[in-house]
Amino acid sequence: MAEEPAGDTQENLFLHTPGVAARETLLFLDRNGIDAEPILARAGVSRNQLSHPGAGVTVVSQYRFLEYAAAAAEDPLLGMHVALQMDLRNVGVPYYLVTSSTTIAQAFFNLARYSRVASEAILFELVPKDDKMALTIVPVRPYSEPRPQYCEFVVMIVVRALRVVTNRRFTVSQVTFAHARDTALDEAAQLFGCSVAYAGTEESVVFPPSAMQVAVVSGDDRLLEILIAHGDHLLAERRSATGLRNIVERQLVRMLPEGRVHAAIVAQQLGMSPRSLTRRLADEHTSFSEILDDLRRQQALRHLADERVSLQQIAWLLGYSEMAAFNHAFKRWTGTSPSRARQQPAVVASL
Repeated sequence: MAEEPAGDTQENLFLHTPGVAARETLLFLDRNGIDAEPILARAGVSRNQLSHPGAGVTVVSQYRFLEYAAAAAEDPLLGMHVALQMDLRNVGVPYYLVTSSTTIAQAFFNLARYSRVASEAILFELVPKDDKMALTIVPVRPYSEPRPQYCEFVVMIVVRALRVVTNRRFTVSQVTFAHARDTALDEAAQLFGCSVAYAGTEESVVFPPSAMQVAVVSGDDRLLEILIAHGDHLLAERRSATGLRNIVERQLVRMLPEGRVHAAIVAQQLGMSPRSLTRRLADEHTSFSEILDDLRRQQALRHLADERVSLQQIAWLLGYSEMAAFNHAFKRWTGTSPSRARQQPAVVASL
């Protein structure tokens, strides 16, 4: 196993990502018969988290999982290998925006604009580099956390996507990485199909300016228009969903049906101590118990409006082991019982 990575700031620990790289790495480990459970536990990620794309993981946990997985698999190029084997459609909206663009220039513009949909940790920028152009990966905040496997995963995804959307072996001039590497150098160059420079100042894909006008064979103006509107909507949602409270809520939505609604468990999932969680929530003028209570109330009212969901099922979805506890909480929230509220839809709508 690799050494424990250096600690990062609490602010960085809260950055959230859908966890595509971690999810695909878990599938890679499973396919190759490698026991992922101790790796998941060590990185602070659960298999259940990665089985629910909407839940996501913290950025730091994803970095750690890829590093530990590479060590356990004895594969120094694990990030590249995962990226080469995965279905690129699993990247989500940014990939479809690229494939619907009409030229590489438009594809890069869309990737740079909508990369935050896929991860809160990085941005893409298109910049001149000597007599060439470079698509660079810019971390949103500085990290002490080692992340070479993740960076190599992302850059390989970009190179693969270029080959797919141009329907040919699109050749880039060079790829660069900020981290150092002293093993598997020849294989890395072969996989990328170009020279690879390490221990530089940034992660980037370098190509000649003429490549900007290369056509994307799957370009579709009408589909792109729809996807851009969707991407703008997702970006607006991300901008509004900031702060630790929202991150805790996202964790609780996934954990409620499991009944594991304890502050210590949520703190562990976020890579912090229960005391730090309490302090940071207090800074936002809230508490774990208040967030949990508010979320349960919102979820109860939403489920109550759906006649297909029984009261017993609602209690379970909210993490209550007994109906009595759910009834007591609902009366405290609304002044009436859930069964009576369900018989009066107008009352539920007004709550």
